[in-house]
Amino acid sequence: MNQIESIIIDPYIEGGNVIYPNFHLSIQPGIIIGIHTDVSKIHTLIQWFSKQSNTYTHFRENALYERLTVREYIIFCLKLFNASSEKMEDLLKLFALMEQKSIKISKLSNGEKQRLKLIHTYLNQAHIHVLEEPFQNLDEFSKQNVIRLLEALQKKNKTVILLSNNLEDLIISSTEVHRLDITGIHALDVKEDGTEQTPPSQENVPIRLDKIPTKKNDKIILFNPPEIDYIESIEGIVSLYVAGETYPCTLSLNDLEQKLTPFGFFRSHRSYIVNLQKVREIITWTRNSYSLALNSNEKTLVPLSKNKLADLKEILGI
Repeated sequence: MNQIESIIIDPYIEGGNVIYPNFHLSIQPGIIIGIHTDVSKIHTLIQWFSKQSNTYTHFRENALYERLTVREYIIFCLKLFNASSEKMEDLLKLFALMEQKSIKISKLSNGEKQRLKLIHTYLNQAHIHVLEEPFQNLDEFSKQNVIRLLEALQKKNKTVILLSNNLEDLIISSTEVHRLDITGIHALDVKEDGTEQTPPSQENVPIRLDKIPTKKNDKIILFNPPEIDYIESIEGIVSLYVAGETYPCTLSLNDLEQKLTPFGFFRSHRSYIVNLQKVREIITWTRNSYSLALNSNEKTLVPLSKNKLADLKEILGI
């Protein structure tokens, strides 16, 4: 692959329900694509990728020959992938297993075993590599080692796709991050905190920014308004909820209400703003108690104040 290509991933339909629709994924050499989604979707995605030509899939639960030593296993893998040009010492250094080379795999720690499993990914000649939860339950040293492996794959001009339900792991390891949910795949606008470039000064040129900024792990994540389910303020701390995940926001609830009202958001309660496009049902608990049920797998309920009910009915035309 010498240029950008687009692959179409099949939809996942279960019991007549669309869990996610088909979607396009643009791939090119030397990039790491992170896809953030839940465990069931990860399982379905990696099964789909495993059936594609020119693609290598790394299943987290792949077995090792535990009776072998680390060195014996690497020799086996070199023969398996016909990778005679690779040097034993370089591989031991890359996977940080130099001191463990004579130890049987059964005696390795979990992090050491997970690192060793990834040797298949490094030696495989496929253009596209898909990894299932490569950071799950790893110690910090092993996480850093996996990141170095991903950088080595980039230098080989491989396209790497990481599947994970941990957004933080994807942010620190991917060149681009996407979220997959019931409506499809959405690119997340992620920037290093403090790396924004100041544009040249242009007088009298109005700038409108529709994206809503949030911050997580020293990364700034920008969401398009339609992605947001609802917003909550508790003791002055404002949080955005997107596909079951929480993202802190430095804007006040009043500022967000002003920005988001044109996009179909409604201040349902003094502490909540809700995306009306996500509302499925108005629930009456008592004469003075109401909630809004959202379209989500979590059956999310957002409070609705009694004095806001009339305004909502007017907006909805009911």
